[in-house]
Amino acid sequence: MLPGLDIVAGNEEDFLDQNIIDAEILITLQFPFNILKKATKLKWIQLTSAGVEQLLGARANLRNILVTNTKGIHADVMADYTLGAIVMLHWNFTHFFLNKLNRRWDSRLTYPLAGKTLGIIGVGTIGQEITRRAQGFGLNVIGVKRNPILTEGIRQIFGPEGLHEMLSLCDFVVIVVPATSKTYHMIGESELQSMKKTGFLINISRGSVLDESALAKALQQGWIAGAVLDVFEKEPLPQESSLWAMDNVIITPHISGDFIGYVERVAKVFNENYIRWKHGGVLLNLVDIDREY
Repeated sequence: MLPGLDIVAGNEEDFLDQNIIDAEILITLQFPFNILKKATKLKWIQLTSAGVEQLLGARANLRNILVTNTKGIHADVMADYTLGAIVMLHWNFTHFFLNKLNRRWDSRLTYPLAGKTLGIIGVGTIGQEITRRAQGFGLNVIGVKRNPILTEGIRQIFGPEGLHEMLSLCDFVVIVVPATSKTYHMIGESELQSMKKTGFLINISRGSVLDESALAKALQQGWIAGAVLDVFEKEPLPQESSLWAMDNVIITPHISGDFIGYVERVAKVFNENYIRWKHGGVLLNLVDIDREY
């Protein structure tokens, strides 16, 4: 137990409505904005997610409230997912899965994975961990970052204006940017047309970053070779989506950042922040609500 901390827990809106008036700290994924007018003592919100888009509708009411997220706790698991996706795409495991269902023996050869180029859109904490893992596979890693400062393991870094150039160089592209007003549909038709026809796209960020209708067109018309998608503009992905029927698409239900032990990692971040908060220190993972991450 943390000294001086009285914890009241619940997950119903009525419970929150009744208890928010006395709360100084709120640990949550999201909450109804209408309770903020009652949260007169609230000083700090600790999100259980890395993304903060769920708060942006109430940003005007959060000016005097500290907001922290759990950036970094997902990095190793999301890097695992990304490298697993790259391996599946490179060897076209979907083809072999379908062959197994049909008891068909169809041997195919491929080039070695080492020497291929991986492009990372958003070289933050997760992007850096992906880079570390990718080096073990012999991949050349390049990236796009808002502040294009070269980081360890990245061979070439581009600013946002260099996105199209970076895309044209990649055999694999992984999207890891946060969902903000500036990243909405940042990957659309022109970006997909910039990719190699043999290139693959992996989205583990948020569905809003990728224009799904443009992606469906790109996959149908052969602008790119395939995709692994873990996040979607609408979740669950609607049954009528054409993406379900595409053999060159692997779909997972927003699992790349989920793992056994998630709650324990959130608690570790909160515990460290609570100690800092009690002693007037700088909190970990402070969110700039105006920058939207």
